[in-house]
Amino acid sequence: MNKTVIFVLLLSPLLGQDADSALKHAREVNLERAAKLPSFIADEYVTRFKSRHVNPQDWKFADTIESELEVHGDRFQRQNTRINGKAWNKPSFPSFTWSVSFGEELKPLFDPKCHTAMEFDRREENGLAYKFKTPPGCFGGFTIKTNILVVSNTKSYQPEWFGRFLIDPAGNVVQFENNANQFPKDFGADPWRSISTWDYVAIGDAKHLLPVKLEIFGGFTRLDLWHVIVEYKNHRHFQSSSDITFK
Repeated sequence: MNKTVIFVLLLSPLLGQDADSALKHAREVNLERAAKLPSFIADEYVTRFKSRHVNPQDWKFADTIESELEVHGDRFQRQNTRINGKAWNKPSFPSFTWSVSFGEELKPLFDPKCHTAMEFDRREENGLAYKFKTPPGCFGGFTIKTNILVVSNTKSYQPEWFGRFLIDPAGNVVQFENNANQFPKDFGADPWRSISTWDYVAIGDAKHLLPVKLEIFGGFTRLDLWHVIVEYKNHRHFQSSSDITFK
């Protein structure tokens, strides 16, 4: 056996496993990863589109947003934010805002307490894909606040979530698609879909598994639908207790 084949086998421990064994390994890997989420700084580049409620959606450019993200595990802070090139100092964006709690999906996805149902989907070029469905409560919910004259109303709902995730040969989740489309009548939220992507990013002489892209479809039935495309670049100042580094 030549050295190249040996090298590939060492880097790809899941390629020879069946889907169930690979999933069991991924559960261990990602629960450990969830307990040691990384801290880092990155630049966030956002392009937003919006549409009225027509079918098919007529997406129109809304704006661009640039921020510096400071991430500490499951907490984040945006700073130096600019919308269409102009400074923006408020904590929320106009009309539609989202969180960047990277890795928050890992524990509810794999923790047995959440009773998330999973099934193998297919093998892909860079890993194994699985479908999932989880009961209300594990992945959080939606809150809508309305203000009519002097009357304020807040509604919250915990939907069922379903979607798909991809694990790489080491067992790490590198892509996660999450959907929610069952809401009470007149709740006011449109179906939600988000796709987050992680990759091995070089910082100094090592590589670290960090978020690189996020795509969101969501909105409010009485207002606009939103399509948000986010890229995370220039990762730096990496600090973590995790050992997920690659030379």
